[in-house]
Amino acid sequence: MLRISFFLFFAWSFCLAEVYGQSGSAAESRYKAAIQDYKQGRYAAAMEKLAPITKAAEPGSYVPFAHYYYSLSAYQLKRYRESRQTLLQLQSKYPGWRNMNDVNYLLGAVAVGSGQYREGLDYLSRIKESSFSKDIQALKQSSLAGITDLAQLKELQKAYPDDKDIAIALIVFIENTPRSSATDFQLAEQLQKNFKISKKDKGSESAVPNRSTPRSDTKWTKGYLNVAVLLPFRLDEAATAKRRSNQFAFDYYMGLKLAKEQLATEGISVNLWAYDVTNDEAAMRSVSDNKNFRQSDLVIGPLYPATLEVAADFVAGSQAIMLNPLSTDGNIINASSNIYLGHPSISYQTKRAAEWMKSAAPGPLTAIYYGSTTKDSSMAAAYAAEWERLGGKVSQMLRIQPDREWLDTRVTITEQSRPGHVALFSSDGVSGAAIIEVLNGRKLNTLQVIATATSFNLQQSRLSRYASRLFLIEADYVDREKESIRAFQRNYYNLAKTFPSVYSYQGYDQLLFFARMMNTYRDKAADALRKQKYENGEFLLSGFNYTKANENQITPILRFNGSKWAPVDK
Repeated sequence: MLRISFFLFFAWSFCLAEVYGQSGSAAESRYKAAIQDYKQGRYAAAMEKLAPITKAAEPGSYVPFAHYYYSLSAYQLKRYRESRQTLLQLQSKYPGWRNMNDVNYLLGAVAVGSGQYREGLDYLSRIKESSFSKDIQALKQSSLAGITDLAQLKELQKAYPDDKDIAIALIVFIENTPRSSATDFQLAEQLQKNFKISKKDKGSESAVPNRSTPRSDTKWTKGYLNVAVLLPFRLDEAATAKRRSNQFAFDYYMGLKLAKEQLATEGISVNLWAYDVTNDEAAMRSVSDNKNFRQSDLVIGPLYPATLEVAADFVAGSQAIMLNPLSTDGNIINASSNIYLGHPSISYQTKRAAEWMKSAAPGPLTAIYYGSTTKDSSMAAAYAAEWERLGGKVSQMLRIQPDREWLDTRVTITEQSRPGHVALFSSDGVSGAAIIEVLNGRKLNTLQVIATATSFNLQQSRLSRYASRLFLIEADYVDREKESIRAFQRNYYNLAKTFPSVYSYQGYDQLLFFARMMNTYRDKAADALRKQKYENGEFLLSGFNYTKANENQITPILRFNGSKWAPVDK
């Protein structure tokens, strides 16, 4: 239970008295209406009214209170990230505000609600006022009682060895868990002696709720999985456009439908709920407040930053898993421990590529060329940093145009200044062939090249000509000779009357994988993901590996094996 009632009464009374004593303004009227909304549990409405006040430049004693109540409303809706950001803004703009202890308390509640226990405990430790003691203890005890991972509790106890509440939570967990070892019981006994913990301390209902019923019990006994699909379907243009600009979303969703059919044959029932979500933050907020959406077990998408942040706020405060199916931005998974990337990040792809070329190509020098997209330049910069970390040097790094004459005048490497290899990151489909032709023209016919597969038009280029010197980075490797691929293509064609794209394969694999994991391991799915990688088998693409991070760390690097392009480690 948040410590809000005492503060709420005095803060609200103070602000109303001050507001009523002035002539009044639209902002003040909006503030008063927002407070009424909050008191009556209309938290989304309160936030909508308070948002412009928190962004306004005008002074007023009610403005920091507007920040606080906006954060408090966001907390009640489990929009933890938004609550935290507004509280930090409040601290920055009004560092001398007299209610800063309440801000630190709410920051602590937001952090533990998001599973960031250390951060939460640090915020709570900043509060020195004695009137907060009971509330802090209650918050700590209720949040610690929700931890179901013994290792996590042990780590917290080591980090805060003088915290009695953490010690109690660890002792109770050990004593109430049948799988606890003799060593665990010895630890519990030692902590009990150190802190002089009595049966009353351990048995208090207010201190440690009954752990006999898992918190997630109803979630996993309902008999089906709710999957929310937040993609830019852009249904408003579907009726008029000859060719959808976002065909990938429909292709991906078709893959989900086929995965749903396969899962049904395995006894796993899935409800697919599709939401048309682009980059409209307000529309995403409407979705996140939707009762059906808030019952999601798996959230796929959204793809754009503004809407992704809103969805991440919901996921951070829930037991749902959030999957970004396409992004290679590793920063996304930092928002919450239950957010995953369907692909390896740019950082991991380039790390893997640099490590491979370190062993495959002689010499410390590399020349790096990249195309015009943000992803091209990001990969080039990440590769350069990783290569230098491995002890190498970059002789030339150049943004290029896919024009043979342009390249001839600007690419500086020659036989005399020959690097160990060339790295190319382009998305235009033509730069790959152009670069290799330039190298050939300079008698660098054997110089090894590693490139993103998108640097070549794989359907038009006869890449086998470059087989002895070329490696491809391809996170979505499709082995079209695999029988499961051929079977999927037939099923897909029967359903859609067209052939699948790579997005269809992704949708199929990703839902198949995560639904099986959640159905089998339930609330322990995250732990199961850390234990092993799942490669090939019945998956259409290369599989999944979340053993070290919440990004899929399977990055096929391809070379020609004499008959086809295949991963180097196969």
